[in-house]
Amino acid sequence: MSGTSSSVSAAHRLLLWLYLPTLALSVGQGMIFPAIPKLAEAFHVSAGTAGQVVTAFGAGRMLILLPAGVLVDTLGSRAVLLLGSTLALAGAVAVAASPAFWGVLAGQVLAGAGASLWTLGREAAGLEFVPPERRGRLLSAFFGLQMAGNALGPVAAGLLVDLSGLHPTLWAGAGVALAVWILSAATREQLPSASRGRRAVELRGALRLLPQAYRAAFVIITFSTFVLTLYRASLNTLLPLYVGTELGYPGTVVGGLFGITSVLILAFILPAGVLLDRLGRKWGAVPACLVPAAAYALMPLARSLPSLAAVAVLFGVAGGLSLGSMSTLSYDVIPEYARGRLQALRRLVGEVGGLVGPFVAGLATDLLSPATGFLLLSPLLLAAGLLLAFGVPETLPQVRSRRVEG
Repeated sequence: MSGTSSSVSAAHRLLLWLYLPTLALSVGQGMIFPAIPKLAEAFHVSAGTAGQVVTAFGAGRMLILLPAGVLVDTLGSRAVLLLGSTLALAGAVAVAASPAFWGVLAGQVLAGAGASLWTLGREAAGLEFVPPERRGRLLSAFFGLQMAGNALGPVAAGLLVDLSGLHPTLWAGAGVALAVWILSAATREQLPSASRGRRAVELRGALRLLPQAYRAAFVIITFSTFVLTLYRASLNTLLPLYVGTELGYPGTVVGGLFGITSVLILAFILPAGVLLDRLGRKWGAVPACLVPAAAYALMPLARSLPSLAAVAVLFGVAGGLSLGSMSTLSYDVIPEYARGRLQALRRLVGEVGGLVGPFVAGLATDLLSPATGFLLLSPLLLAAGLLLAFGVPETLPQVRSRRVEG
């Protein structure tokens, strides 16, 4: 009995050591945003050019995804956690120390690559210590803390930039990255090494080795990931354009609507995981698509502050329900030996959606109006929700039965 309780407490300690750097890494990532105007001044580049630090980070995150999946499957989580945090630290130091703007961009590419590596390693490590029927709570906590860090980072950096200037802020970001590296190195010692004889099949082979019953499900989950990422990216473009430009409300109203959404998403960190683990994975995944489909369809009708706030509540509920839902579903259907590669593939498709979203939103706005952009994307969300509802089996009972049999 004491051995069981000690192993459980050890697992809880390990998860704490994964949760802390999850929050810290996200805080560090968000610290660059308020510094963009100061970067333009310091390096004598345009504001648009300075804004490419965000693009560079995203490029690094995308470029490393498939190699990161292979590394997770072949080297194991302990090596990937350390490698990812090392790249993130190197990138943050390059951003802070570079005398030229191209060095800042290169540092952001490194930081993005490190974040992708570390995120996949974090999930692989957590899944080793959490039973499948608690998988939803694990992943919703990871994604919730990530969102909290992304919200806190710009706030902290904004204060630092105003109080002490650009370079102290950038070095503070490097300090956060160093803390993540230290925590990852400490966590690494508590993780098992990579299993000998891991099955190192190619990505195409990993797709073929998915259980027959889950192949179509994985395709639908991947498509839905693309749609949800496209939706989130388009919302960041369409909401300010619709509320600020088309309706003429001030920026404080736009910020307040985003604030309503963010608060609700953070409030769902614990309930979302419990929902996924108690009622089923699809109880989170399906509404995560259908609720924003309804919100996008209603948005052109919302013109008063109360109606806009009501739609923002729908966005927040949808975002909260989506915390970890697609990841949990996909981890349920992916074989353990191919987790890294197939998760990386799913997320790469999602990243493409993140690139397409602002483009589609901008095009719809230029040709028609922001309100039309909402209406054009609503059917896509509806299709994803219906496909998840009727084309993907509920995986929680199978997870529970496998646990009992084991």
